[in-house]
Amino acid sequence: MLKPCPCGTGINFETCCQPHLLGLEKPDSAEKLLRSRYTAFVAGEIDYICNTHHPETRKDLDRNSLKEWSKNSEWKGLEIIQSVAGKSEHENVIEFIAKYQQEGQLHKHHETSLFKRQEDQWYFFDVQKNLPIKNEDQIGRNDPCRCGSGKKFKKCCFKK
Repeated sequence: MLKPCPCGTGINFETCCQPHLLGLEKPDSAEKLLRSRYTAFVAGEIDYICNTHHPETRKDLDRNSLKEWSKNSEWKGLEIIQSVAGKSEHENVIEFIAKYQQEGQLHKHHETSLFKRQEDQWYFFDVQKNLPIKNEDQIGRNDPCRCGSGKKFKKCCFKK
């Protein structure tokens, strides 16, 4: 039986994101790349995530953190808020929410990202605006702060 692709298109996995993850096809749009990268997180395909990171910014990757995030999360869905053309035909900016559950808490990773096309291949380039990670339940002292500072809640807004 065919299973739906985790990226949320409604298309089955075998014809949607699997060909990208296996290297049989390159995503022909920034949105398809985003969807395939989300699916790679679901499937634990960290090599794909790293290889689709733009060569100029790839050095900034923390492969172990990506692997842990992928492995320790139960992925609940991808919602694309908007996709707009960038400064040139080789750029695209996408705002999205990736939903996942860790330790019983539902999280929403809300991000606006820049994608760039180089030599007919799309890459994730950088986060343009990393919006706060919103928890559906009450935030814990050691959780990332909702303000988006990157600090633990207890070292940031908990004090206010």
